[in-house]
Amino acid sequence: MKKNVKILFFVFLFAAVMVMLFGWVMPVVFQAFLHNVYIRGMGLLVIFSIVVLAKRLTWNNYMVYVIAVFTLFSMMIDTSGNPIYNKPLEWIVSPIGELQVMRDINNYAPGEYAISDNIAIVKPNGEVTGLSTVWLYLYRFVQYLALYCMVGTVLGAVIRLLPQREIPPMRMVEESLTPEQEQKAAAEIERRAAAGNARQTPPEEVLNTVRQMKKDGKLIPAIKLVRQHSDMSLGEAKHYVEHL
Repeated sequence: MKKNVKILFFVFLFAAVMVMLFGWVMPVVFQAFLHNVYIRGMGLLVIFSIVVLAKRLTWNNYMVYVIAVFTLFSMMIDTSGNPIYNKPLEWIVSPIGELQVMRDINNYAPGEYAISDNIAIVKPNGEVTGLSTVWLYLYRFVQYLALYCMVGTVLGAVIRLLPQREIPPMRMVEESLTPEQEQKAAAEIERRAAAGNARQTPPEEVLNTVRQMKKDGKLIPAIKLVRQHSDMSLGEAKHYVEHL
């Protein structure tokens, strides 16, 4: 009964956590990620830093792959960027006009969003020149690549200053044997040594056949028969038959 109550309690607790997570926490985070331009950029940067620090990545240890993946992912997720990230782009187009980067988020149904990013230049005479979003993707790629390279370099320097993780060496547990166990071990060692030194000889019925073959002058077949029923070499078997 107590075990069943404990199982039901954990099932209820798991269900409550899932409801809180997907019914309240996730929608709030998702809305903030969609509508707050600063949270997107900072969130991606924080996740990148956590991955690098958790895995202790450096330029000599797969950091370049993580930077490549995060750069592509960030370019697609945070295409519109924020005023801080767009400041260099504003300086680039300032001789022509004022930069306008906009993100349109249309909510057609619960959980269904259509997101479109637009980039345009407003000239001093009021004329608006729309630019292909491809230029915005290219700029965002270069921007995040440079950002992650700088942050990764700094984090790599910090990681090198941290103490290295060392696997504790295995300790051999020395167990002392009792006098009785030592005697048994010594007797077993002697038995195995004696068994290893003992030579295999043919059984008595085979020896009778060998003796008869020797009397009949069949020395070579007798030697072959001895070798078949023992571990003797050819010379040993010949010497054995001759002195049998």
